Amino acid sequence: MKKFSIKKIFTRIFIFMICLLSFGLTILNPVAIKNTPSESCYYNKVFAIPSIKELIKNLFHKNKVNTGEQSEKVYVYLGGYPLGFTINCAGVIVVANSNSSATNIVEGDIITKIENIEISSAEEILTIINSEMFLGKEVELTINRKGQEIKSKIKPVFDEISKKYKLGLWIRDNAAGVGTLTFIRKDNMRFGALGHPVCDIDTGACLPVKSGNIFKCNIVGYRKGEKGKAGELKGLFLRNGSILGALDENNGYGVYGNFGNEALEAYKNELVEVASRNEVKSGRAKIRCTIDGTVPKDYDIEIVKTYFQDSKSNKSMFIRVTDKELLSKTGGIVQGMSGSPIIQNGKLVGAVTHVFVSDPTKGYGIYADWMIDN
Repeated sequence: MKKFSIKKIFTRIFIFMICLLSFGLTILNPVAIKNTPSESCYYNKVFAIPSIKELIKNLFHKNKVNTGEQSEKVYVYLGGYPLGFTINCAGVIVVANSNSSATNIVEGDIITKIENIEISSAEEILTIINSEMFLGKEVELTINRKGQEIKSKIKPVFDEISKKYKLGLWIRDNAAGVGTLTFIRKDNMRFGALGHPVCDIDTGACLPVKSGNIFKCNIVGYRKGEKGKAGELKGLFLRNGSILGALDENNGYGVYGNFGNEALEAYKNELVEVASRNEVKSGRAKIRCTIDGTVPKDYDIEIVKTYFQDSKSNKSMFIRVTDKELLSKTGGIVQGMSGSPIIQNGKLVGAVTHVFVSDPTKGYGIYADWMIDN
């Protein structure tokens, strides 16, 4: 009979328990997660399967975050207001490819140049490839593919209907949607919203910003969230209406830009300090959002768990809506609430970013200081 030492037995038991816990989480927590800003973002199903590294990290750092404090206190005007936004892309996004001469161009590629000429719209592309210099000729494209620059050749195709050459690609060069303002910094008038990127609806690519604007938005209704089906806020804004500010950045932690001086007066609601990550604790908190009209209101939530993070992520804390009024009206978190400020102990601690489609009362939030310096 094979003998085992006490050390080996306990080692195997520990490994077995870790595997069992990981497997159990896989079975018990398959959650479909949906981004919540607008039609400009894509639907993405994921499963809450923790890695061994994450599991061990959270076992030994339960409800803790980085110990680093912000070097200086930052004060912001709280958001919660609905915003309409428009984005003009820095380049064009390939949504589909029907040109047989360009087999290496794939969905999600961002075309930034044609023959070293910068482009940002379909009209600019038509002008270049139908110019006397390039008419009917193979041209070189500069492509941004997941942050890496590559070159590719393509032979334009002649369209008998329009009598013009076209690339034979389905592209997108702009986007518009509705989300929630998180904050306006007091020191530099920079605003932050959404808490996660605006992505192309077809490819999931993060839209690169050349320029953009934010507008006052009016929430005219909502669809209540249900198990398996996310709800949404229904907002209206006019593209030719008064511009509140200029949008110049879209990244993994939200959209950012400069708030206009003239518009600020109406949005100087409440000045609060931004909490550092290690100040955020499990327990009672509030979110500020607008589900009717243009005036935000506070609603009760619970921060169920905070996650130890040594790098930026837009899933920093697990939250649950407890407010009876919000639950009765929207069912919890719905599309359009992305960016809703999370307030705890009088400080801005984060923003709502995701909703569990399997349970709209629950979702994720991002730490405020992951957003603040963009």
